[in-house]
Amino acid sequence: GGETPPALECEGAPVRGGGGETPPLRGCEGLHLSWHALALVGILVVAAFLRLYQLDAIPREMGTDMPHNYQNALQIMSGQFMIFCPSYPGRESLFFYLLAGYSKVFGLSYFSIKFTSAMVGLATVAALYGVATYLFDREVGLAAAALLAVSKWHVILSRTGYRASLMPLAVLVVLFLLLRALRRGRASDWVLAGMALGLGLYTYNAFMIVPGAVAAALAIEVAREGRGALRRRGWGLVGLAVGAMLVFLPLGRYALEQPQSYLFRVATRVTSVERPLPADLAGVLAGNLWRAAGMFNLRGDEVALSNVPYQRELGAVSAVFFVAGLGYALARWRRGHYALVLVFLGSLMLPTALSVAFPREVPNAVRASGAIVPVYLLAALPLALLRRSLAFLGKPVTAQETAGTSEAVWWSPTRPRAERWRALVRRSMGAGVPAIALVVVLLGAELAETRHAYFDEYVAHLPGRNYAISLEIARVLDDFAPEGQAFVKIWPYWFDGNALRAQLKVMSKSWDWEVPELDPNKPPLATARGKLLFIVHPDDRATLEMLAAEFPGGVAINHRDYNGQVAFVTFYGER
Repeated sequence: GGETPPALECEGAPVRGGGGETPPLRGCEGLHLSWHALALVGILVVAAFLRLYQLDAIPREMGTDMPHNYQNALQIMSGQFMIFCPSYPGRESLFFYLLAGYSKVFGLSYFSIKFTSAMVGLATVAALYGVATYLFDREVGLAAAALLAVSKWHVILSRTGYRASLMPLAVLVVLFLLLRALRRGRASDWVLAGMALGLGLYTYNAFMIVPGAVAAALAIEVAREGRGALRRRGWGLVGLAVGAMLVFLPLGRYALEQPQSYLFRVATRVTSVERPLPADLAGVLAGNLWRAAGMFNLRGDEVALSNVPYQRELGAVSAVFFVAGLGYALARWRRGHYALVLVFLGSLMLPTALSVAFPREVPNAVRASGAIVPVYLLAALPLALLRRSLAFLGKPVTAQETAGTSEAVWWSPTRPRAERWRALVRRSMGAGVPAIALVVVLLGAELAETRHAYFDEYVAHLPGRNYAISLEIARVLDDFAPEGQAFVKIWPYWFDGNALRAQLKVMSKSWDWEVPELDPNKPPLATARGKLLFIVHPDDRATLEMLAAEFPGGVAINHRDYNGQVAFVTFYGER
């Protein structure tokens, strides 16, 4: 008999057994800090380090998406307050308002884009602690926050500057307010949950799946509550719908007036708008679902900016705990709010799985970014249970248990086997310390794996080993701008012109200096005088030979990426 280790219930109960409430630490001038608070601060410090260290240098190249983010924020800063950003392929606007607010004070740059998403990522770690604490207890909250803090998947998402970095945070806000509405039943809570749901639709197109997830989760909750539940919850559900519609109304009107802009990106992936759908649609969808389910533990995203290509999205520790937590939740789905978490997990995998027009894009770590929330909620459960179970075994032997026994009697064959082993472990381990040490070791292993995966492997797989061709060309143009005219000869699939312009500081940001051809008998080459600079693709041998003939005293310089490959050639001439 005796005690049994505590289980976890989705009812926000305080920590029971294996540790209980932690006493506060009294600091100077009456300041009280609990061990939980200190642990949370430590977790946030680690999270901040992983999201901010070398942020200016990794990733270094703006690529094709960040220039649009730059322009969208610039438009907002200039007074163009957009509900939806129509620049290809269409972008929800909330992230760009946050970026514009930061950039108004500190200036708009590629770094400010990444810094904004990094701060969103850090806020997400804190928010996950709050939601997990409300859903379970503080220990699960700490476990969830710690696992997310060292998550390679979330570190990459937080550092890329994507608006999708808002997706997990928006899901957490909806989840918290929805749970509070279910528990307290107040009309104001339901309306606030609806408003959060409506606001989430301004974050990222994958959030379109969340209203369906909320509806499915509420249907299960109402069914579990039994007869009369729909009548009791009816006005609350109305408040939820009204709150969502009020906030979504401006974007909804835009969607009605400009459906080709608002729905374009989603339509290209789930319909035949951009390419014909496969003949075996059901088979493709089944394959997509299988690959989406396997992205956590088997094979992840292949895109180098979103992941170390094909590497699983979870680290070894979180991958094991996620599977254990999923099994734990499935076994208890009728209790508490486990069903709600499971519904969110399945739903938030759909934005990547439904890409039937482009099945090679599955899995996609960015489109599935909302699944980060339920994944780490589930992974935190066995981590907290492990710590509690070990601490329970290691509790000091009570006076009642040792009364009337000598040192030789506590291992007596007459005592139940479970009590004998428990007494042995208690005497050898002490209360709780080894359990905490084991958790720290596991989290340290996850941290080490993430550090190596991101700062070594991720960098190695970026184009040119993280070489920023647009930035390097911009620097060359800026350096030469006071000396004379400069021209860039266009070449297919070379660099993004918008990224180049976004990083210019001296050179004009017009399109005049980007030319499709250089002909000695036509402008601009025929009319150019003084010191001249031409930037040419290394494979454009015809242009390089022509420039050498036109400027016999000219100088050509090769600029190499970090792999040693020639990225571009600068040719300096004078007339």
